[in-house]
Amino acid sequence: MSLLPSMSIARTTWRLQLRDPGSSVIMTLLPLILVPLLNPSAKAQLILSGYPNASGAEQTVPGLAILCAFLSVEQVTTLFFREHAWGTWDRLRASVASTADIVTGKVVVRFLIQLAQTAIVFAVGALIFGYRPNGSVLAIGIVVIVFTAMLVAFGVMLVALFRTMDQADTVGMLVGMLLAGLGGALAPVASFPGWVQSLAHVSPAFWVLDALRRLTLDSAHLTDVMPAIIGTLAFTAGFALIAAVSFRSNAVKVGTT
Repeated sequence: MSLLPSMSIARTTWRLQLRDPGSSVIMTLLPLILVPLLNPSAKAQLILSGYPNASGAEQTVPGLAILCAFLSVEQVTTLFFREHAWGTWDRLRASVASTADIVTGKVVVRFLIQLAQTAIVFAVGALIFGYRPNGSVLAIGIVVIVFTAMLVAFGVMLVALFRTMDQADTVGMLVGMLLAGLGGALAPVASFPGWVQSLAHVSPAFWVLDALRRLTLDSAHLTDVMPAIIGTLAFTAGFALIAAVSFRSNAVKVGTT
């Protein structure tokens, strides 16, 4: 992989994203719209869990941010499938850019945009909805960065595994909602039935939300959530490995619905 072709592809990808920001805007606004609606029930759950001063935002802000981030995975797949729809994928392959250059140039842009989306949700949650973490803010930032990298790797894996955009987006949305819900995006995992709590550990969202819960409610620091960060990195490595093994730049893809 070389830096120059990747940067050129990243600049083009950035311009394309700016021309069509609709999905990113919606997935940034959606959690902020839902937070005040879900805060009362989240507050009651947190008070019953032993947090008498909770506002509910401690659950809803990170939970909905993670849920909507999973729903944004289709933005990663779209970066690749629309090249096939436009007939420009073969032009990219014929350029001096390697497959690694192409993938890197595209996912770096999506990584930064997704990171900005999540950061905006957290910032507005703090300014308007009373999200007040009592742990390390730096550690929260690191957890979000690791989570975003995992999400991008998940999206590239979908591109590698599926032939059509419809297949990739449908599976990505269904699996993303399942992983987020199972991990505690809509309700604390402790409120789930016992057998569901056991299954929750297989979701990367569980490790991310567990770390955010501890950093938000339990005055945790970076060292306290390192096991959760390592768990998330393990999922990231797994998704990236599957993508690397399965990705074929000469594969015929259907980029239209």
